[in-house]
Amino acid sequence: MTRRSSSIQQADAGGLLKGSCIFCPVQRKTIKKKVEPLSNCLTKDGCDAIIAAAPKSSNERVKALVAGGVDLIAKEAQYHKSCRREFFKQLEVAPKEAELSSRRLHVVASESISELIEREILGKGKAMLSTSILELYKREFIGLGGAVEDIECYTVQALMKKIKDRFGEGITVASYDHTKGNFVYRSGVSEGDARASIRSDHDKHFHDIQATALHLRSVICGMAEWKTPSPVSVAALKSCSPELPEELSLFYKTLLCGLREPSSDENRDAVDRKVTAMSSDAIFNATRGAVRPWKHTVLGLGLGSLTSSKLVLRIMNRLGNSISYDEVKALETEFAYSVEENDKQTPDGVQLNPDQGTGLAWDNYDVNMETVDGRDTLHATVGICYQTIQDPSGTNDGGNVVTTDNGVRSGRSRRLFDGREQEIEPYYKQLRMATFDVSAPHGNAEPRELPVLHVIDYLWLLQSRVLKSVPLFPGFYSQFTHDPLPPQRILYMDPINAPPTRNDVVRETMKRTMNVAIETGQEYGVVSYDLAVALKAYSIQSLDAPLFDKLLIMLGNFHLELAFYGAIGTFINESGAEHLLTESGILAEGSLMGFIRGKFYNRCVRIHDILALAMEIKIYDSFYSTVTQESKDAIEVFLSHVPKEICDQEQFLGSQPLFQDHLDQYELFFKDVMNGKLGPTAQYWCMYVHMINRVHRDLMRAVRTNDVDGYITILPAMIDIFFALNRPNYARWGVLFLNQLMNEGPQSQMILRSGAFSIRRTGKNFARSAVDLTLEQTVNRDAASPMKGIVGFHYSQNAIRRWCITSAQRGLSVTELRNLTGLEAMEQPATQLRPSRVVIDNDHRDTLEEAISKSCDPFSSPATLSSCLLNIATGKAAAQETQDYLTGSLDAGHELRVMFQEECAADSHRFLKPIRRRKVLNFAQENVKRKRPIAKNKSAAESVRDIFIRILVSISQKTAFNLRHVMTYPITVHPLSITHADGSGLKTDKSALLRKLEELQSGFTETPLPQIDVTLIDGGLLIHSFLSAIGKITSYGNLARTLLAHVCNRQGDEIHVLFDTYLPMSLKASERNLRGATDGEYVISGPEQAPRRSCQKLLQNGVFKDQLALFLLQEWQKDQYGPILAQKVLILSHGGNCARLTFNRAEHTMTVEHPGYLQGCHEEADTLIAFHAANAAGNIVVRASDTDVMVILLGMLGRHMANPSDPSYDRLIMECGSGNNRRHIDVSKVASTLESKQEGLAAAIPGLHALTGCDFTTAFYRKGKIKPLNVLEKDATGGFTELFGSLALRDEPDHDKAEEFICALYGMGGIKEVNEARYLKLLRMTGKMDQVI
Repeated sequence: MTRRSSSIQQADAGGLLKGSCIFCPVQRKTIKKKVEPLSNCLTKDGCDAIIAAAPKSSNERVKALVAGGVDLIAKEAQYHKSCRREFFKQLEVAPKEAELSSRRLHVVASESISELIEREILGKGKAMLSTSILELYKREFIGLGGAVEDIECYTVQALMKKIKDRFGEGITVASYDHTKGNFVYRSGVSEGDARASIRSDHDKHFHDIQATALHLRSVICGMAEWKTPSPVSVAALKSCSPELPEELSLFYKTLLCGLREPSSDENRDAVDRKVTAMSSDAIFNATRGAVRPWKHTVLGLGLGSLTSSKLVLRIMNRLGNSISYDEVKALETEFAYSVEENDKQTPDGVQLNPDQGTGLAWDNYDVNMETVDGRDTLHATVGICYQTIQDPSGTNDGGNVVTTDNGVRSGRSRRLFDGREQEIEPYYKQLRMATFDVSAPHGNAEPRELPVLHVIDYLWLLQSRVLKSVPLFPGFYSQFTHDPLPPQRILYMDPINAPPTRNDVVRETMKRTMNVAIETGQEYGVVSYDLAVALKAYSIQSLDAPLFDKLLIMLGNFHLELAFYGAIGTFINESGAEHLLTESGILAEGSLMGFIRGKFYNRCVRIHDILALAMEIKIYDSFYSTVTQESKDAIEVFLSHVPKEICDQEQFLGSQPLFQDHLDQYELFFKDVMNGKLGPTAQYWCMYVHMINRVHRDLMRAVRTNDVDGYITILPAMIDIFFALNRPNYARWGVLFLNQLMNEGPQSQMILRSGAFSIRRTGKNFARSAVDLTLEQTVNRDAASPMKGIVGFHYSQNAIRRWCITSAQRGLSVTELRNLTGLEAMEQPATQLRPSRVVIDNDHRDTLEEAISKSCDPFSSPATLSSCLLNIATGKAAAQETQDYLTGSLDAGHELRVMFQEECAADSHRFLKPIRRRKVLNFAQENVKRKRPIAKNKSAAESVRDIFIRILVSISQKTAFNLRHVMTYPITVHPLSITHADGSGLKTDKSALLRKLEELQSGFTETPLPQIDVTLIDGGLLIHSFLSAIGKITSYGNLARTLLAHVCNRQGDEIHVLFDTYLPMSLKASERNLRGATDGEYVISGPEQAPRRSCQKLLQNGVFKDQLALFLLQEWQKDQYGPILAQKVLILSHGGNCARLTFNRAEHTMTVEHPGYLQGCHEEADTLIAFHAANAAGNIVVRASDTDVMVILLGMLGRHMANPSDPSYDRLIMECGSGNNRRHIDVSKVASTLESKQEGLAAAIPGLHALTGCDFTTAFYRKGKIKPLNVLEKDATGGFTELFGSLALRDEPDHDKAEEFICALYGMGGIKEVNEARYLKLLRMTGKMDQVI
């Protein structure tokens, strides 16, 4: 390396470094256009700081100097101060300040005493003894870090000299007496008053309090600053937290209790907690967080884990009660680094013990992230590791993290976690090449065995039948069972940033599971997946054998149960049960499909339990009616002697032959009903009870009690149901899962029995949950804050990893916080055992039983006498194929499972081949509307009709039969050209005419609109649009104010609101009735009235809309609405009553007038709008959306164009549509365009609209609105225009011209008679006659 390229700074001839900066190569540096001078390295501390920081720096110049052992002072090194600041700033390490000298401490203490004198003596006029001031001075000196020996000899005379020099003539020093010495007071205050103030006990106490506070402050300031331990864990943080000084604890204990001790242990604990909290707060706030008591650390960590709320931690920190949010996250980051240094797959907190039943579960975790382009959203794979706690009373102090005292961590706190994520090995094998060895079923020739009813189950059934205080089965059974296994610890695995269904990700989760098993010493690894992942895991296990032979892959029982409930929904869909459930108020209509499809687990469990219980009580009643009276009396006497204590009941029942005999008789009766003894309807519902109260209950019992043998016993019956009710995926892989459970070694089942089969998170009995359900309730639920939704870490994958791998430490922080506050976790009773829940469940069951009895009870006549399967809500009989499908489902499912197992045992490649599905034939399938394909050719009826017409035409041509005369008569009862076959009128799309007319305005796009003088509003549209938006009316007064404010926001100085009138006997009323409207009595009593019905229901009532219009007409006339109206003129019209409202600002009154020229009776607001428009002046905007309004306005404009007198209005614009479809139509422009095409055409539009179909007239079959308008526009003679223009007159219309228009409409131009046109049209339909004969 050449000298030129060396990073070592060049020295001068004498070997000195002066003349240039040791930090930068710039010899002449300017800052703010000024040359910065060089400073010399003169102090040893400064040089030592540079030398200590150099190895961590990127400055090669300084590194070279330090590496060469250069003495910076001896070499007269120089530097720029800005370069030195930047050097230490980049290192984020500032040079340590030298300890304050004694002289500096005196200066600071003097400033504090001076501030006290300014505040108390000069400001408040008090007097203080010089000895008291000296005592405060000494305590302040010691509190700042001074030594006691340095201040002991300091005299009051020296202090008084300082004070006199500082304040001069502002204070006076006088002698008090020989004992107390001098005292100080403000100049200008008499000496007598000053002496009197010193004699006050209050001042003496004041000085004592200050002295005590300064003493405690000196004790606190003498405590060591907090340092982050290394490695970091909750236990390490607790061990390095400072001990609370005895003086401080004594002070607060005396403050709380005086000199007396607390009276009881409970009070003593409470006092100790408060003393600890207040002492900790004093230390934390006096040192400004430099000393961190345990309370502040654990409170920050615990609240951060419980709430995940930055706001909560900021509030607590600002009040001085905890560390800050950033400090909490920094500690969690240190947790993560400490855990990651462990280099184990097993998460922190898991004991490496093979006897604790360790298992894992993996699932997907999808986050709805907000990204700029919608890409890079999170689809991660998360997992949990669960393990039985050997000592439930103890706490884990760090698991795999070694928390020995290795010292403290140096450097700045790390806020960002940048961990190393394990790479995933690619996987290229084809899963479809996997083969599976499935053993043949044992005893497959025997008929399927039904699960046996347990003694406790039977007791629950009998007590539920007669008592109203019996909970549902899970709550009832929890009182009899005892879980011998302790609760389990749930910890989070290191997440994988990829979807869980990828083949390589599935294999990676399998590898990590096996690594955990190896690290804990278990012979088998246990992992749970949902079906989508499990089927790939089974295939990988087969392809990579024997790598994963010791891996037990479990199907998640939570997803298994959801699939079961979906199958049950297929079984009972539209059987009438769901109708009874909704009518009884047990199930909301909006949740019906979710219940049928098995989408809501808790809801399905509860409702199926209630429905199955109600049905089994009906079965038992049928059985009870067959029992002899002697047996009835005996069993009732027996039940009255059942012990009241829960713990004695099971033993008592098992020892009584009478009860067991009664149970056996009921079981025989139940099997007979399942075989059809009481008919197919009873058989069908007995099968449902069997699937819920036998199969599913035993499966649930096995999961909740960790009964592996019971689970293996009942699982085949569950798989039969999957085969029977078309769940092929769970049927296929359930067989493999069952085969693996039965054929794995005893060691794997021992691991499951030790707690790996299901998870117990609380101390309750019968409260275990499926592993995959626990995964849903932990990772996926804990990842969402209960206070702010999805937490913020989902933007960072490293933050998610930090959250997962620190779960143990965060859990321990919550435990420590509970211990600190004395809030032990209290076990709540099971949900089903809560008294309020028991009452609700029993009420729902009673309501459902009553509904079943009132409908079609499947276990009583006439259902038991019918040979058909009946819908229990309607009594409708199912088709025979539906009946056979449903009643034979269980047997068919068993046969399909046995057949599948036999085929797989014979052929290892059979397993992945398709399974033959059973076509679903349930009640719902019968109600499906099947679409019939439309044939391209004519139907048989049409062919016969055409042949018949051809025969008639042929006969009329070859004989004297006068077909033309026949066609002058109607062929059908109702004319099919304008009516349906039943006589109801044909309708057409009126809006097509509006769109066609809108095209004639030649691109009207004026924005903003021209100056508007008058606005006309359709009151019906106003009410409909507003009420549809709000949904519910709080009060009619609020509605009136809101509507008026909305109306007054419209353009124009004059606003007209015009309402329809709803008459009971009118064409409008009959038309509304045809649309399904229901007009009932309705009265609006006043502005305070609030309707109970929704706005949607109210709008269907014409009487309500009529009453609301009348209410608004009267309410808006009140003076209180004047400020809203302001300077506008409001004109209201309803039912022939028109009012003009203006507001008198001077008198604050509303002026109401009734203009005679606007009084008129109009039932429809459509015509009322035209009436008001004709009497308005200036530019007018009409707010309406009805085609009829457009047509009427065009007719009015057309008549005014024909009238030589000019109208009062200038321009007429219609505002129609809503939302993004709102637009303006220049009606004046449209009318002018029509007139330019043909004179009188605008005035003829209303007549054309009425003839071709409006609200009160029928339309022509398949002619619509556009074709009649085209015919009218193409009339060169103007006769059609004159015809339609005259329809508004009282004279009789020209019928001949009307017939000619109808002929032209049907394409018979030149024909003037309808009868002739009918005859010629008939001839056109026949074609060539030689094809007929």
